[in-house]
Amino acid sequence: MQRSSMILVLGLLVSLSSGCLATRKFVRNDVKDASDTLGARLDKRIDKTDGDVAEVRDGVARVDGKVNTVDGKVTAVDGRVTQLDTRTNERFATVKDDISGVDKKTATVQSNVTALDTKFEGRNQYTVASQASILFKFDSAKLDGKFDSDLEQVASALQKNANAIVVLEGRTDSKGASEYNVKLGERRVDAVRRHLAVDMGIPVYRIHDVSYGSDKPLAENTSREGREKNRAVIITILVPKSSTGDSTSITPRP
Repeated sequence: MQRSSMILVLGLLVSLSSGCLATRKFVRNDVKDASDTLGARLDKRIDKTDGDVAEVRDGVARVDGKVNTVDGKVTAVDGRVTQLDTRTNERFATVKDDISGVDKKTATVQSNVTALDTKFEGRNQYTVASQASILFKFDSAKLDGKFDSDLEQVASALQKNANAIVVLEGRTDSKGASEYNVKLGERRVDAVRRHLAVDMGIPVYRIHDVSYGSDKPLAENTSREGREKNRAVIITILVPKSSTGDSTSITPRP
């Protein structure tokens, strides 16, 4: 009987062991299935999250691109504004320089006229002995050889009267800027003065000059003939009234 009990106990132990093994296998299968399901869900969520992150990154990249585009346009506009400011400042500076140049030339002309007035404080004691007009080509300060005889007569009159003085007035037509015309008149005066002083031997202290440019025209600038008359150096010989008899008149060129 004792042996039968032992066999019974062993049988029960075997049954229980088999049940435990089956239960463990079942549990392992359930855990594996649950793990696989959870893993699949997590993978899906991770994939979705990665997709969302990628989409967000793409959106950020597009926004950055637009921002960079806007920055580029703003930079371009700033560059254009800077260029415009620079050009505007340059133009203002040029205008100021032009105005300053005109003011200086006007002051120079006024100074020359004042200087002549100062030198001729006793002009009432002088009289005009003779005059000559030396004409120039358009925009030129070169002496024309056909006026050599006129200049020789001027030099002869000055040499015959030691008290005589000569005044040279540089003039131009109305073409061109006022400042340029004043300079052109000065060059024409320089050409005549150099000829009288160097070629004819007239002392420079007896030669006085001023450039009027296109101011105080001798003739109307509305015609070709008038403009030709204005492109000239007017030579005036002044002598003291007490010595008018010693002057030599200049035959005007027709």
